[in-house]
Amino acid sequence: MIGTAALGVYLIALDKEIRAKFEARRWNLPSRVYSDSFYLFPGLTISPDRIEQKLFRLGYKKAPASKGVGEYAVSKNLLSVYLRNFSYPSEEFVGFPVAIQFAEGKIAAITRLDEGDSLKALKIEPELIASIFDEKMEDRTLVKLDEVPEDLVNAVVAIEDERFYQHHGIDPKSIARAILMDILHFKALQGGSTLTQQLVKNYFLSPEKTIVRKVNEVLMALILEYRYSKEEILEAYLNEIYFGQRGPISITGVEESSRHYFGKGVSHLDLAESAMLAGLIRLPGEYSPFRNMKKAVERRNLVLKQMLDQAMIADGQFTAAGKEKVILPQGTNEHRGHALHFIDFVQKELKTNYPQEILQSEGLRIFTTLDLEAQETAEAAVQKKLDEIEAARPKQKKLKQEGKKLEAAFLALQPQTGAIRAFVGGRDFGESQFDRVTDAHRQPGSAFKPFVYLTALETGEGASEKKWTLASTIEDEHFTTKVGGKSWSPENYDKKEHGAVTLREALENSYNISASKLAMAVGLDKVVETAKAAGIDSPLEPYPSLALGAFEVTPLELARAYTIFPNQGTRTEPVAIMSVVTRDGKVLQKKGYNMKKVVSPEMAYLMSSVLKGVVDRGTASPARKMGFTGLAAGKTGTTSDYKDSWFVGYTPDLLALAWVGYDDNTASGLSGASGALPIWVEFMKRLNPPGASKSDFPATDNILLVKVSKTGKLFKESCGEPYEEAFLKGTAPETYCDEEDRP
Repeated sequence: MIGTAALGVYLIALDKEIRAKFEARRWNLPSRVYSDSFYLFPGLTISPDRIEQKLFRLGYKKAPASKGVGEYAVSKNLLSVYLRNFSYPSEEFVGFPVAIQFAEGKIAAITRLDEGDSLKALKIEPELIASIFDEKMEDRTLVKLDEVPEDLVNAVVAIEDERFYQHHGIDPKSIARAILMDILHFKALQGGSTLTQQLVKNYFLSPEKTIVRKVNEVLMALILEYRYSKEEILEAYLNEIYFGQRGPISITGVEESSRHYFGKGVSHLDLAESAMLAGLIRLPGEYSPFRNMKKAVERRNLVLKQMLDQAMIADGQFTAAGKEKVILPQGTNEHRGHALHFIDFVQKELKTNYPQEILQSEGLRIFTTLDLEAQETAEAAVQKKLDEIEAARPKQKKLKQEGKKLEAAFLALQPQTGAIRAFVGGRDFGESQFDRVTDAHRQPGSAFKPFVYLTALETGEGASEKKWTLASTIEDEHFTTKVGGKSWSPENYDKKEHGAVTLREALENSYNISASKLAMAVGLDKVVETAKAAGIDSPLEPYPSLALGAFEVTPLELARAYTIFPNQGTRTEPVAIMSVVTRDGKVLQKKGYNMKKVVSPEMAYLMSSVLKGVVDRGTASPARKMGFTGLAAGKTGTTSDYKDSWFVGYTPDLLALAWVGYDDNTASGLSGASGALPIWVEFMKRLNPPGASKSDFPATDNILLVKVSKTGKLFKESCGEPYEEAFLKGTAPETYCDEEDRP
């Protein structure tokens, strides 16, 4: 009686434990971080290869014909793909088959194959770039039983527990049969555990093998079957079961395993795929088609035979499924290990609103602005060019041998929105998690000069003060001034003086003397105001050396400040996270674009005009010799001691910044053109055509183009070669060049 009473108390305790956990039916679900979507439209200059690479990374399967969901096929001028379902923050997208036709390197037409309609645009789902796990590192996506194909349910029951619908938690017949088979073959061949026991073992109990744990397993299985329906137990089992590893990450549940092994959601599995997935449950490592296709097919066919014997499928289905060729997705793991500094940056931002335990358990979906193609391009460009510098330059080679590696930061964003498209915080995240994009404070050198010239162009607007234009001249001659009781004198990069030069010539060639004089002429306080308004948050002081970039900034804030030039005078805040969505589709956070008007569109156009000259004729002109042919504007930056190498360059639709240097401030000997510029060029060339826009920066009706002489006055044939200069209306020169201007 005492024993019976004790057992009763124990069963009540077990029942309470089961109900508390099973009715909550909770798993720690990782948050998932996604890239931006990929948009296609007729007229877009893009090759089929680039779209195929995208589909490859997404885990689509290449097939002779794209008949099934998640498959694509390629011919010479045609790419057909059957798009998968995807849950966006604002809509539930239902996949459909499309054909993309190409002509002369562009998309000629996009046709929806099931309806025959021509599409004006097509959105391809974002890529999963990271998951935020708890210590178990389990990747799982919950699915309801009615979303699981009947073939998969039958396959699992047939191979794992054929008497599932007859027993009440344990199956004495199965246990006896398993023991007999093990004795006959002198080794463990079969398990006698029911699906319910397997669920109990995985969901409720610890993995150690003891008699107490086995007794608890049996008792809890009986209680579970008494309390809940077969359907509830089966749904929990299908979400809990283990299907193998992806590196250190455990693949759990039929939805996540379906995406891993077949590149599509579980609802789209056919009979053969369902049988193969069910066959994995016993030994995922041994029967994985990625590891051993022969064993995987043999195991699949065994499952099919079990289904046939149990009258779950007909002879014709058995024969057809047994002959089906297995096509595996090849690119599902390709993105792993990319954008790690970006993911770190995103997590820091997320943690301001969400505790770490929420990020690791609630299955949030975080949609970002990252373009994974641009990201991989940026990472490859950084690695390639730093390797080349260290291999070709004796100083870098020696420093590397001493254990000092050259470092870099790279950031690309859309200037109109601030959307971050690529983010490289360092050369190797594994070696250094320090994020040089956001946390490295470095002197920008000459990359700061555009804000001096912008201040000058704005000075005197609507006032009686001198109106500076790009054709105004300034004396590039040596001078000395007192700063804090000490003498200060700037020196040009080429160690020369150049006499009277136009503002255009001075900035294109990055003359230090001219920039310093100009800053002092327009007012150092005003230069500070301009830079602050543009987006420089780091401390700036009104000293003459300000013009030469003597005060430290971060790459992120310098890139933000430069957005005013391609974005017609409007500053855009860099943004990484667009929305955060719960597992149920509720939008918790949605970010808009943060913009602020800083200068007029005319001032921005004038600056882009002169910064185009930097790329075409000035300090960044080596970009042309490196093979960059697109329209672009930008500015190199080199500190006086060669500790920092910069280039910030932009097209009308993409801005990218590169920085190169040593973390400990060792002088690299690299200028902006020899250190940072090659990375920028490599990135833009690889990303072509998006990185090499043919359209120019937009000019307003208040901009005039006037032919002037080298001295900045109106042109006459007697004054040498002319060039066309941009002026704000009312500021163009009124006098012609005279005899003294002749070459």
